[in-house]
Amino acid sequence: MQIVDAQVHAWVSGESTGHHRRAPITRDVLVDEMERAEVSRVLLVPPLWDPEGNAYSLTLAQAEPERFAVMGLLPAGAEDPAAAIATWRDQPGMLGVRFLFNTPDRIAPLREGRYESVWPVAQETGLVVALHVPGALKEAAAIARRFPRLQLIVDHLGVPRGSSGPAAFDHLPSLLALARYPNVHVKAAGVGDYALDPYPFRSLEQPLRQVFDAFGAERIVWASDLSRLHHPYRQCVTHFSETLGWLSDADRAAVMGGNLCRLLGWHQRSTDGRGRTG
Repeated sequence: MQIVDAQVHAWVSGESTGHHRRAPITRDVLVDEMERAEVSRVLLVPPLWDPEGNAYSLTLAQAEPERFAVMGLLPAGAEDPAAAIATWRDQPGMLGVRFLFNTPDRIAPLREGRYESVWPVAQETGLVVALHVPGALKEAAAIARRFPRLQLIVDHLGVPRGSSGPAAFDHLPSLLALARYPNVHVKAAGVGDYALDPYPFRSLEQPLRQVFDAFGAERIVWASDLSRLHHPYRQCVTHFSETLGWLSDADRAAVMGGNLCRLLGWHQRSTDGRGRTG
């Protein structure tokens, strides 16, 4: 089974904020981690604290398209976001876009309608959009309802920032309500960090089973969010690949990489320079 991590921050400059790991996760550091955790591919998500923005991640993806691809961030203050999105995947290695709506300041432009021109363009161009919207899942529901062909990924299972223990899943009814929209997928990133008990995080089995029952294994993607992890990378992998007993082998293969590669068009061989077959 090929393991594909749907979220890792890689950077060479700047200092991480709010994450466990402070030292940069460079290409060599990441490849070493991947080999020890038996991870084949990583979707790079550029962190806000990196002053180079998407550049470093794109450099890695262009050099090793079978190992890396990028879910980039739209530059803050972009003059014409819709125009940028229209040609987003013309950047070699760029397979999707992520929007951070995880603070009051960041979600305000969304609620003010500043992204209204973005969603239809993303839908028409087939661009996969990841939304980090903790505490505001109704906003994700509104986008999914209005643009049913737009493929959305809700990050971190919608868990609010800094939450752990049972309180991390107080929002679960709102998350499960999104399952009615077939274009909504959920990203289970570093889920073990929400648990108060050690690996294999048995306290998480009930909420995770509810998520799987609602969305089905075909709409869930696994990720580590490596820089945030407080437990070993390999445990983050095997938590989903080995300890969730209700998953079939086919379900595990889908969740651990198949779903993400299908969504992004990130195929085994690259012929067009962007990690996609042409």
